[in-house]
Amino acid sequence: MCHSRNFLKYDSIADIDEGSLVERLIRDQHWRLRLLGIHGIPRASIPFQRVPLSGLPGRPQGDVDILLSDPERPDIATAIQVKRIKVGAAALQNRRPNKVQEFKEGVRQANLLAKIGFSQVYLYVLVVVDSREKNAGRNTYKGLPPELSRVIEGAISPRNLDKRVGLMYHQFVQPMDYEPLGTGTYFGHLVRLAESAVQPEDVTAWVAQVTAAGPS
Repeated sequence: MCHSRNFLKYDSIADIDEGSLVERLIRDQHWRLRLLGIHGIPRASIPFQRVPLSGLPGRPQGDVDILLSDPERPDIATAIQVKRIKVGAAALQNRRPNKVQEFKEGVRQANLLAKIGFSQVYLYVLVVVDSREKNAGRNTYKGLPPELSRVIEGAISPRNLDKRVGLMYHQFVQPMDYEPLGTGTYFGHLVRLAESAVQPEDVTAWVAQVTAAGPS
């Protein structure tokens, strides 16, 4: 039987864009806990997605992919920059994952968030693997081959990150033809814990203002 993409029933996890992937993870209680349940992040924190940085001192450009704020403690906000690396059928065949080079841009953006002065800052790397074609319909949970895993993990390093920016690695595998984030495998690795800092008052005022209405 042919197991090419044309015969697959469900969408590929590798085709979910970064923002939609984060939204799906946050919306699901199980995944939200895995994504955000890191020591040091207040349990009462509410996640806000794609919050523009406009209005902050210095007029920085861009947005915060995930802004976590406890309604009672806007002074200890956590800002998370997200970068997705996708590995589909072609990448598994040629051993070249897509968008690994964007990790450098993620480092730049996370360093900017640290410079702004958020209490905690993280860079999250979400590696999404669709190994369905390679597994050819077998009942298996195989995802990344070891050599490709080494390439990706070798590229993800805290070396150029601001010393207080934390780094988190998440890997989601879709090995069989089921819904993305359904029957599959997950691996999470905290590369480095974020260092907390005293948040400037003007940043705290901004956090309180942009989160006042609650998540959309």
